[in-house]
Amino acid sequence: MKKVLLVSAALLMAPLFASAESTDEATINLAGNVEQICTVIPWTGVAGANGGAANRTYTVSGDTVTFDWDFLINNTDDPGLATIGQTSQAFFSIAFDTFCNDNFTWTTSFTNGGMLNTEPAPAGFTNNLGFNVTIKQIGTGGQGSIGGSAASGDKIYASPAFIGRSQIDFNVVPSTTPPIAGDYAETVTLTFAADT
Repeated sequence: MKKVLLVSAALLMAPLFASAESTDEATINLAGNVEQICTVIPWTGVAGANGGAANRTYTVSGDTVTFDWDFLINNTDDPGLATIGQTSQAFFSIAFDTFCNDNFTWTTSFTNGGMLNTEPAPAGFTNNLGFNVTIKQIGTGGQGSIGGSAASGDKIYASPAFIGRSQIDFNVVPSTTPPIAGDYAETVTLTFAADT
C-alpha cells in the first residue's frame, strides 16, 4: 500500500523594502502694505491762554490758525516804565490732533523770529517783541518736548509713530524797551513730515 503524504507549507513573504508615505509641499506667500499717514488737525479753540491776554480772537481755516490779542502796556503814567513787563498777558497754547504711523519730524519755523511791527522804531523804542515756544506731544508713542526762543531759529522735534495731541505754547518775552504802537505779526509754520 502506497502512502501518499501531503505536506502543506505556508510561506510568508516579507517585503524586501519598507515603503515611505508619499508627501509634497506647497508654499503660500502673503504680502501687504499699510499706507504711510501723517496728519494734523487744529483744534477749533485755543488749548489754553492766560486771562490777561486782552481781546483775544482765535480762528481756524483749514490748516491755518490765527490768534490775535491786544498787548497791555504797563505803567503808562510813567514813560520810563511803559513796557510789556508781564509775560502772563501773552501766554497761550494751540493744539492739534495728530496721527503719524511712522517716524516723523515736526519742524517749527518762524518768518520774523519775533512779533514784528513793520514800522521802524525810533531810538528808545522797539518794533520787535520776542517770544519763546515749547512744542510737545501728549499721547501714545513719541511723547516729549523741546523749546527755545523764536529768534534762535527752527525747532526740530524727531518722533517715532504717534497718536494724540501736539501742542505749541507761546510766551512773549517781557519787553524792557517800550514797544511802538501798531500791529505786530509773526507767521509760524509747523511741518509734520513722515520719514521717507
